[in-house]
Amino acid sequence: MVELAAGRFGVPYLYPIQRFVIANTLEARSQIVVLPTGSGKSLCFQLPARLLAGATLVVVPLLALLEDQLERCRRLDLPAAALRGGQGAEERARIFARFQAGELSLLYATPEVLLQPGVRAGLRRLALAHAVVDEAHCVAEWGPSFRPAYLRLGQALAALHVPCLSAFTATAGPRILQAIRESLFRDREAELVAGDPDRPNLRYRVLPVLSRSRALAELAAGAARPALVFCRSRPAAEAAARLLRRRLPSEEVFFYHAGLSAAERRRVEGWFLGSAAGLLTATSAYGLGVDKPDIRTVVHAEVPYSVEAYLQESGRAGRDGRPAEVTLLVGSDDLRFDAGAGEDTEQAEVQRRRYRLLLAKALQHGRCRRESLLEGLGLPRGQGACSGCDVCEGTARAEPEALGELAGFFRLHPRRFGLRQAAQILHGRPTHEVAVQELDGVRGFGLLYNWQREEVEEALESLLASGYLELPVRGLWKGRLSWRRRASDWGR
Repeated sequence: MVELAAGRFGVPYLYPIQRFVIANTLEARSQIVVLPTGSGKSLCFQLPARLLAGATLVVVPLLALLEDQLERCRRLDLPAAALRGGQGAEERARIFARFQAGELSLLYATPEVLLQPGVRAGLRRLALAHAVVDEAHCVAEWGPSFRPAYLRLGQALAALHVPCLSAFTATAGPRILQAIRESLFRDREAELVAGDPDRPNLRYRVLPVLSRSRALAELAAGAARPALVFCRSRPAAEAAARLLRRRLPSEEVFFYHAGLSAAERRRVEGWFLGSAAGLLTATSAYGLGVDKPDIRTVVHAEVPYSVEAYLQESGRAGRDGRPAEVTLLVGSDDLRFDAGAGEDTEQAEVQRRRYRLLLAKALQHGRCRRESLLEGLGLPRGQGACSGCDVCEGTARAEPEALGELAGFFRLHPRRFGLRQAAQILHGRPTHEVAVQELDGVRGFGLLYNWQREEVEEALESLLASGYLELPVRGLWKGRLSWRRRASDWGR
């Protein structure tokens, strides 16, 4: 029966783990399902919706994901609807009536919608057969910070008395799994079904940088497309897009984050989904469950908040199973970043520890990236062959580009130049000011000739912030740069 339904979905073959998850659902066994991105998690609840006597409720974190899933259901001729914010009582009554008449199988909703008493009352009348929490890691990742509805989701689901509850995610270490169990399942027994989280078609690498803008522009210029650049914040995503538009004027570059209007989000999503050579800069708001299988490159312009977040976002690449490149940039500001800034709570301290764990793994350059990241999920790996990372290939960089050369320059000229003069000398352009001060005769003039002027200045600011350079603000050497650390200390 299951294989026949799969055939109607146009799926010639179900993987054993998919068959097992579907069988659990049909037998009303609750479960936590951890399967890597691109492994067919959606099929594991969409197909049973064809076979179950009652309706299936699917809770998703983002409207973009909701729309993507609805479109996928339309392509599969799977009758589905959605509960969104802003719907009127009449529209929702029509949706519930269609479910009661047996016209619809799948109902999508966000956590916030489920907290509305009228919605829960309508759902109780439907006699739901299956409730699904998709991207369930958001319970732990987002609930304690900016999506409080997730903290009440378990209570809302318990009030619906659904026979079978399933939670799906692509990455979940022990802490995330425990949070999912406590928040969603409570007294309900839930079986853990986990596949191998490794994505062998992804090649991982880490680039230490002094100038993030230089590294990002060079990566984007040579990256296989389509390409996706993740940033930690909305302003950073917009700034990255502006930078790449200046540096790659012939390319179409757009940014995406939750602050865009619904119309803008749809326009950008539609463009990127249909683009074979697009370049998108985005926050984590982009990509959860969105089915763009052909992304060839994912770049993290900054270190994300956790190993789970990094692997989730990296998993946007290569969903079609073809080779893809994943690159993480690490700059001096990442070394100083406080993931729980402004808070003195247990949750903030947990957030700091998770960030520091990923940062420590990113700074390792003597151990397989793949093995190290999977260990960060609490899944130690054996000594099997790595399918692709800069460490195992012998190309990992222990320090940023030009760090050694800059160390040599400032040791050669201790306490001689200020920031502006040093930038002029290193950039090496024959300006009037350079000629007047005879800076073009300084040894090291043009050392960073191939860099943009703003990239040189960014590198010097980075060295100052990380303590490699010292710039006294008073005393005999006020305003004169001097070198203070060994280049080999980078990242410590």
